[in-house]
Amino acid sequence: MTKLLGAAAVVGLLAAYSPAHAQMAFHYNGPAETPAQNQIRAAHYERLLQTDMGFRAYRKRKECGPINFIYSLKQDCLASFDQFEPILR
Repeated sequence: MTKLLGAAAVVGLLAAYSPAHAQMAFHYNGPAETPAQNQIRAAHYERLLQTDMGFRAYRKRKECGPINFIYSLKQDCLASFDQFEPILR
């Protein structure tokens, strides 16, 4: 009887696990994004870098500010913003 109940529990768990649940992976900080969600978020981030000068300055400070040990490396970091996310006017 115990084996039958155990088998029923396993079947019930497998039935509850649908393909929708398969897309809901978890990271250390919560649910993972789907690739489509990641692309949408990345496009929004790039658009902000290209159009919002306050956001652009903030990201430059955040990403390049801690590079204090090699001056040319910091300059390369700052220049990368103009190369990969040029300002749209």
